[in-house]
Amino acid sequence: MAKYPHSIDFDFEFDMYKPAASFQVARDLYDVVNRNRDFFRPWLGWVDFVRTPEDEFDVAKSVASENTNKYLLYENMRLRGMVGVVREDVSNKTVEIGYWLDKAANGRGVMTRAVEKVQNLAFEEGNANRVEIRCATENKASRAIPERLNFKLDGILRQAEVLPNGVIHDIAVYSKLRQDWQKGKVK
Repeated sequence: MAKYPHSIDFDFEFDMYKPAASFQVARDLYDVVNRNRDFFRPWLGWVDFVRTPEDEFDVAKSVASENTNKYLLYENMRLRGMVGVVREDVSNKTVEIGYWLDKAANGRGVMTRAVEKVQNLAFEEGNANRVEIRCATENKASRAIPERLNFKLDGILRQAEVLPNGVIHDIAVYSKLRQDWQKGKVK
């Protein structure tokens, strides 16, 4: 099982690390989700299930584990987002990266850089052969990230996600293979 670093050198005004699991981290996660509830709701089906800081404690524990490729993003010690592997198919050496970012931090390239760091760890430490990113076809900001990082659009899964409010999304599936990642590193 891979062991992931506690923090990642981000070369940016943001810090990217795994804080120890605590009620304070759960409260910080809850506060960001709650503050961005309307911003996240059209795209993230789990938002309405986060009703209290306690609902985020399992997330805080998951991020803190050295066995998971998940990180929190902080700007001036204020939690702004999360990025990491949300699904892992060990037998097929495939992982899926998921991410979200506080609306106040959008538009500065933060998440593109963070996703690239997690992608690199998935190939280097996690021995992935394939890294996927899935997002609603209408979510242009989220789709721009894999496109900037030279992921390939594999296709569209029609009506693949039903949100709690009944909205149904088509999902764009992007991937990058180890061989493509290695070619990109040579440049």
